[in-house]
Amino acid sequence: MSSIDEAIAKGKRRRKSAAIFSLIGLSIIIAIYFSWLFLTKGYAFSVYPDDAAKAPQFSVLSGTAFFISDKLYVIGSTADVTVSAAKYKPTKLTIDGQSPSTINVKLVPLPATLTISTAPVVPDISWYVNGEKVAASTTLKTELPEGQYDITAVHPFFNEAVVSITAEKADVIEKELTLTPVTGSMTINSVPSGAAVSINGEEAGNTPLTMTKFGGRYDVSLMKEGFEPLHDAIEVSNQRLSPRRDYNLQALQAQLSIEVTPPGGIISINGKPTASNASVSADVSHSITYEKPGFVAQRKSVKLSPGEQKTIPFELAQEMGDVSFTSSLTSQVFIDGVNRGETPLRLRLQTLPTRVSFQRGGYRTVEKKITPNGNSLTTVNAEMLTEFDARRRDGTPLFISTLGIQLSLISPKSFTMGSPPNEQDRKRNEYQRNVDFSRQVWISRHEITQGQYAAFVGQNKSKQTKDAKQPITDVSWEDAVAFTNWLSEKEGLTPFYAMQGKRVVGINTNAKGYRLPTEAEWEFIAKMNRRASPTTFVWGNQQRIRDKQGNFADASLKGKQTFILKDYDDGFAGAAPVGSFDAERGGFFDLDGNVREWVHDVYSVTPPQSSGTALDYLGPTNGNKHVVKGASFKIGRLKNIRASVRSGETSAQDDIGFRIARYEN
Repeated sequence: MSSIDEAIAKGKRRRKSAAIFSLIGLSIIIAIYFSWLFLTKGYAFSVYPDDAAKAPQFSVLSGTAFFISDKLYVIGSTADVTVSAAKYKPTKLTIDGQSPSTINVKLVPLPATLTISTAPVVPDISWYVNGEKVAASTTLKTELPEGQYDITAVHPFFNEAVVSITAEKADVIEKELTLTPVTGSMTINSVPSGAAVSINGEEAGNTPLTMTKFGGRYDVSLMKEGFEPLHDAIEVSNQRLSPRRDYNLQALQAQLSIEVTPPGGIISINGKPTASNASVSADVSHSITYEKPGFVAQRKSVKLSPGEQKTIPFELAQEMGDVSFTSSLTSQVFIDGVNRGETPLRLRLQTLPTRVSFQRGGYRTVEKKITPNGNSLTTVNAEMLTEFDARRRDGTPLFISTLGIQLSLISPKSFTMGSPPNEQDRKRNEYQRNVDFSRQVWISRHEITQGQYAAFVGQNKSKQTKDAKQPITDVSWEDAVAFTNWLSEKEGLTPFYAMQGKRVVGINTNAKGYRLPTEAEWEFIAKMNRRASPTTFVWGNQQRIRDKQGNFADASLKGKQTFILKDYDDGFAGAAPVGSFDAERGGFFDLDGNVREWVHDVYSVTPPQSSGTALDYLGPTNGNKHVVKGASFKIGRLKNIRASVRSGETSAQDDIGFRIARYEN
């Protein structure tokens, strides 16, 4: 190719590139135009009042927008703008798609700033603007809208001062008011007259005295030989231009200083309580008394010369009184916590409020407060009662009542415990024994619950606290006995069981403390109490369980244990809350079922050697097992629900609980 042809080709390529770039530029311009056309929205602003509209100022706070003159162009959805003008408050606006194309903006003028001071400078001036109080201060600083105002300064020591001002928008106004004091007169008289008067420390003359004074507060002193100095403050104000004072001067005083032992009592001069240092009239006799509880009061008289100073000492002796202490039973007497002996006792005590307590083991402590009398014998007597008897006398609920334990009193009579030889399904260990009773017995109507037992061991230590009304189980015979001893201690009763640690080492048959029912007592309430003759079952002699008779092994345990009561449903697969079933005829609950129950007796299979009647029978004395009575939710055979059924157990089980008893007399 020749150089001419190459130049022509090169020129064509340059023209083609220029055409392409021109086309691209034109496309960009067209795109910007259409973006402007479709994405940009314009708003016009109309500002008033007229003087604000002369030179308004616009600015964009946020959003994609810009002003051209008074036109706002927004690219996007919203923009925040401000409109302002000289001497006007800026106004903030939010512009969005709902805003009109022409936006009217009314600007609020800036207030005038007013500062007014006074000459002289005075604190606590009351400031009024057009008759309305706006401040109480030395200087008034406030803002005022455009207008005419009368500013008034009021102070009790000065005449009112008024200034009128014209407030323009955004003005800064500073004024000073000249205050002129009010003029009045002050009159001072005294009896006797002729007292030297000084005002604010400067001599002013002698009484009677009248002086012209400007408004203000004046410290006034009067002095006259033979009389006490007098000090006062007098104000001359626009409320009282001519104050007058008439003073009665007091004769020159004498000074008393009173020293006392012991401290803390009451000093009186002429019957009026006073401090240890006092001013008293001279040349007059004064009666001074010092008294304190528990001490013999003293009285002294004194007469002092004008201006004399004297110290008067008082030293009081203790006042003692005789007190006799007696009690229904010999007791230890504690005076303010110190053991002073046993009753009967006679002591000489200081005549002060005294705390006395009578104490005796096993009895409620008797607390008394006495104040011995220095002139006569004071007698103090205490009736010593066990905690139990004291609670019954004063109507305080027994401790067991606070736990919800209910007792029934029974008067058991003689019967034959065990089962007769002809009783169906009788077992060999149900041997018979004739028993009789000499004492009434309280027995709990319900089995002891988890909640009641938890109070004994502590809620956090209880094995079973899920349901407080469930009968307590999984407790050993010793655990049950410890619970009864705890109840006895809580009620001040002598414990029935003697224990060393967790082991029972003896019993006190004369004690009225709580215990487990004996087997004889348990059988009596299960088959003799309020019955014409002994019954085989708690409910009677019928070889049939009626619906909802009690809590036994019902259909819910089918497949879980060998024996169940077929077609019987008591509603509970395990133990039921105590009292879920009707009480038997004597008012006791769950005797026939729910859980088996520990009783007091040692278990033995050896029949009694004597055929005589055992009085208040407590069972054998030796053995390592204890008798368990009654049926439970695990018993599924009728023959094992009989009232005479008994077993001997050594350890806690999940269907053995207990109820409690105690002798009444």
